[in-house]
Amino acid sequence: MGDEKLKEIAKLICQNLPDGIDVFRTGGEEFLILINNLKMAEVVLLAMRICKAVNQNYSHLPPLRRFFGMSDNSYVEVYFPLTVSCGVAFYPEHGVDYSTLYPAAEEAALRGGKNLYGGVVGVARNLYSSCFLPSTENKNSDL
Repeated sequence: MGDEKLKEIAKLICQNLPDGIDVFRTGGEEFLILINNLKMAEVVLLAMRICKAVNQNYSHLPPLRRFFGMSDNSYVEVYFPLTVSCGVAFYPEHGVDYSTLYPAAEEAALRGGKNLYGGVVGVARNLYSSCFLPSTENKNSDL
């Protein structure tokens, strides 16, 4: 059933991108989208559109049960709707090849919201900027 959901999400991602953009599944539930010849703001807006589309299409599902471990070995159990977070990295600002760009985008997604709440677009850090953009309204603000 999980594989079917991943296929549905992949299709939804592709439907929210212009023609000619390559989408790859890199493993687990992570996807990589390679985009050329767009301005940074256009790429961030595409990422926000993808997050919003996935979040809206799966908002009817029961919340997912997640556990978050704390540094003192305690944990918090929370329920959240299925959401996605996007990490965005730009060449050459955040890396010059796959081995530097991919970790920068992954770190931006984790820092941007994937660890706790999702539905956020995070832009990789560089010396000058860091940015987090909510892609949808958080209707479930109570833990």
